[in-house]
Amino acid sequence: MVTETIPQLKTLSLAKKRRLISELLAEVYGEPVQEKAISDALAERVEHYRENPASAKRWADVKARLRRKS
Repeated sequence: MVTETIPQLKTLSLAKKRRLISELLAEVYGEPVQEKAISDALAERVEHYRENPASAKRWADVKARLRRKS
């Protein structure tokens, strides 16, 4: 959805996408979010998935649930 609205995002380098994520999170939460904190959280989630693959949700199911809440 976002890349359809802002197609230029597809052309950004990985480093610029990471910076954009950090800036957006800082705007949402009102304070800078350190990239290490983001990568640590992602690593933790990946580890949880590897240990409990059955706990994962299909993206289509997650989107449907979010749309019902809107």
